[in-house]
Amino acid sequence: MKSRNFYFLIGFLFCTSGLFAQLGIKAGVTMANEIKSFSQTDISNAFSSQNLTGYQIGLTYQFMPKKTGLGCELGALLTQKGSAFNDSLSIGGFIQKGYNELNYLEVPFNLRYRISLGFLGIYGTAGIYGGYALSGKTVDEANNITQIQSFQTFMDHLDYGYNLGAGVELFKKIQLGGTWTQGIKDTSTASIGLPTPKSTSNRVFTINLVYML
Repeated sequence: MKSRNFYFLIGFLFCTSGLFAQLGIKAGVTMANEIKSFSQTDISNAFSSQNLTGYQIGLTYQFMPKKTGLGCELGALLTQKGSAFNDSLSIGGFIQKGYNELNYLEVPFNLRYRISLGFLGIYGTAGIYGGYALSGKTVDEANNITQIQSFQTFMDHLDYGYNLGAGVELFKKIQLGGTWTQGIKDTSTASIGLPTPKSTSNRVFTINLVYML
């Protein structure tokens, strides 16, 4: 039994010795929107949703085999989502202008492919993410009212979906890229003065900067 464990350890060390792993600090600017579907055409035509500018910050761990450009990355990020909205026709006396803000702890897992060109690299990513809403609020700017988002169950906190990204890398230390994230979970909730949609999903585009430690 001891000899079997010894050979397993040797094999594990042999496999992992070919990996190049780095921990990095990631920060970026998000442009988030909520894709809403309504049951009534008049509400759908009157209600418009615009991008909400927010932030993203956290850690990313990248591990790449030394002899190939294909690897993986795992992150732990604080990401701001939501949307700005406008009811152009004021259907049913709904508020005319405001924004919905949601703060998530997000864990993305991506496949990553990098092409090295000397000190310069080009990379692309594709994968999935899971998020947990830490807090949220809806702000009625017309009437100066703020409603704190309530989460009745554990599932109400959750968001998940897929993401795609690409960027450039300098000296294997600095990475500048963009990421497009699409949620697939329905995150609909009732908010002050707003029509309740049939379904809602999060969509976020992020410009990010990563510094590898």
